[in-house]
Amino acid sequence: MFVAIAIHHAAPEHVEEFLAFMGRVVQAVGRPPGLIDFDGYRDQQSNRLIGLSRWESEQAFRDALPLIGSLAHERREEWSERPDDVLLLSPA
Repeated sequence: MFVAIAIHHAAPEHVEEFLAFMGRVVQAVGRPPGLIDFDGYRDQQSNRLIGLSRWESEQAFRDALPLIGSLAHERREEWSERPDDVLLLSPA
């Protein structure tokens, strides 16, 4: 299994817009080969928004990157307080 986690540091005034965008990304990705699940989460203690996807393999994730990035043109710089943290995880 391979896990990709994107931690978005949303500006408080743009959390709802960012969440809506994340939902559109999940919809755009759909169900490509090798995807186990892909969802968005909101940290209850901060403005962090989390995109978490689980894949059968790293290659399946890499093959889906064009889908994952297909709506990048919709994302606005002002939605974030700082750059995303991205974790790419494989079994230890």
